[in-house]
Amino acid sequence: MNISNHLINRESELEQLSKEELFRIDEFRRRVESFESAVKRYYVGAIAKHAISDDPEVKKATFEANTPELDHIQNLALKFRFFYAEKEPTKLESVIGLLRRRAKDEWARNYLDLVRKQYNEMMNRCDMSDSMGHPVSNREIINLWFNSDFFHSDVDKRKKLSVINQSISEQVSLFQLYTAITGVLTQLNSVYAVTHKISSNTNTICTPNHHFRRKSQAKA
Repeated sequence: MNISNHLINRESELEQLSKEELFRIDEFRRRVESFESAVKRYYVGAIAKHAISDDPEVKKATFEANTPELDHIQNLALKFRFFYAEKEPTKLESVIGLLRRRAKDEWARNYLDLVRKQYNEMMNRCDMSDSMGHPVSNREIINLWFNSDFFHSDVDKRKKLSVINQSISEQVSLFQLYTAITGVLTQLNSVYAVTHKISSNTNTICTPNHHFRRKSQAKA
């Protein structure tokens, strides 16, 4: 993978990683490479439009988007699931937590905190559904599609997704799902860059050459 130089200008030491932790890092990098390849293969510039109106029904009726075919979204979802599912060793938040615990300096820890904050902000966004008068977070959209349709058959979640799709339309729901999944690639690539030098012989992580102080630290 190509890594932007500005993401790896500074090096920090990690505490020694266990074999299990090294496996998780290796597996995370492999999954990011696979996911990025799939995103590029199925990429369409996420463009949506609808009539300007205060009436959500008018917006739904006039909504148009270049959402990929459902099987393409399902393939992306399958690859994204490794960064999202609670029990996966490559879950993004868990990998960030592992790196943060092992990082020896505040500089690296603060950067990892920033990436985690950016990820959570992306997961909490609800722009498209909110514009239709029924805000649903990206995290919830992903959870419902994954657990009621794509990978599991949770009846209660299927009913909840059906209610949401009736409120905002299935087309809007799928578009938000697609943009939610692909929108996290930036944070995945950032953590990939952090880990790209880690090996059984190298306990080094890389970050931008900028001290991302917490607000409380900056005011002190």
